[in-house]
Amino acid sequence: MSHNFKIGDLALTLVALSDVEAGSVVELVDHIEKGDLVISEGITRRTIETGWVCKPAAKSGLLGYPERYLMPLRGDFAPERQKSQEVPA
Repeated sequence: MSHNFKIGDLALTLVALSDVEAGSVVELVDHIEKGDLVISEGITRRTIETGWVCKPAAKSGLLGYPERYLMPLRGDFAPERQKSQEVPA
């Protein structure tokens, strides 16, 4: 399932990973393809699925999240903005 994420988009985490709870807001920093080599905590690993390098809004540092565990906070999923209405005098 692809949500057509872009770098800089905000997303909601659907699953808790590491020290980031489910329902946290993250900013997408870089895209990771299945099979890419990534270095995390000094260890080089090959990714097993498509995902994103994310920056949690409430914490410092970066982490990798599988794309299937992220929900976009824009488009059809973004909360609608209410239009301000002038109050008649």
